[in-house]
Amino acid sequence: MRWLLALAALSLFAQQEDLVAQHAAAASAALKSGRYATAEQEYRTVLKLDPRIPEAQMNLGLSCFLQKKYTEAIDAFGACLRLKSGMDGAKLFIGISRFKLNQSSAALGVLQQYVAGHPEDFQGQYYLGLAALSLERFVEAERVLEAAHQLSPDDTNVLYHLTQCYLGAARRDPSKRDEMARSYERAVARISEIDPGSYRLAQLRAGAYAADGKKAEAISELETLLEHDPKASSLHYTLGCLYIEQRRYDKALVQFLAEMQLDGPYSRTYMQLGHVYVEMQKPAAALPMLQRALEYDPASSGTTWVEIGRAYRIMNQPDKSVTAFQKALSSGEKNSSVYYQLAMAAKVAGNSELFRDALAKSKQLRTTETTNLAPNE
Repeated sequence: MRWLLALAALSLFAQQEDLVAQHAAAASAALKSGRYATAEQEYRTVLKLDPRIPEAQMNLGLSCFLQKKYTEAIDAFGACLRLKSGMDGAKLFIGISRFKLNQSSAALGVLQQYVAGHPEDFQGQYYLGLAALSLERFVEAERVLEAAHQLSPDDTNVLYHLTQCYLGAARRDPSKRDEMARSYERAVARISEIDPGSYRLAQLRAGAYAADGKKAEAISELETLLEHDPKASSLHYTLGCLYIEQRRYDKALVQFLAEMQLDGPYSRTYMQLGHVYVEMQKPAAALPMLQRALEYDPASSGTTWVEIGRAYRIMNQPDKSVTAFQKALSSGEKNSSVYYQLAMAAKVAGNSELFRDALAKSKQLRTTETTNLAPNE
């Protein structure tokens, strides 16, 4: 009897192996032919039959990644690494997936690990640079994107993002303006040399128009670009910001919502959407966007808390408004306007002491700010 049972077990094991092989072959064929949803289902079947195959987890992750199902992809790549820690490609795709989900801080750490072991990998360097740039770590982003540029000298996207590093570094440290201006001009010249018709050049022209106060010209440039390429990265965001400056909030809303439909929308879009909804007196729509901004764009948390405070003021929830403005101040957003809004919220909340202190601080800062704005004699 034991002998018969052993034979039966061996027979079932062989059948399962055959079934795993059949589904693995079907999954591989689907993945190679671009039928990613089918590949995903087949790899899930393989792993249901035998969850110990790291290559199947890796390919399941790729199937999800190629469908832009980044959360599911991260889960699969993580399972792959738990089964076989040496499969470093999974780390790269986890980092890219987290960046696509606007989780730049989390992406940064994973990509740093990957690039440390694979410094010649262009994708690793490129996405590490983008993650650092989105966090406004301009010096680090410039260094990494320069490495990506060395690996792929004709990639205009790398050169464009380098221009953004130079502009950010110049804003942060005015003593570097001349140096950064020269680097910026070299990068623009290189883009022109590689691809004279690149949309990145038009994007840079629009940025130059905006910096010179030529808002109408900048908007026209961007609108023309988007007619030809409605999915171009970050253009909807830039156009939305220009419409905000003109207080054309309905048009800004359209652009930010369009940006949100893109693969990996610019992280600051959440905060700007919240701001637009506040300006349109729609605080209930604003708050979810602003809460997501805190998660996806920690670099702008001070501004985001200001908008949250404004939303709660519109909703007549002064206590929550006070808390939000206080968090804005603790995040570094210390100017006369924030103190004034805190004072008004405190007044409605019945906190007379906070009202007096915040109002006094607002008046003090307003005097300083006005003095700083006065022209030099």
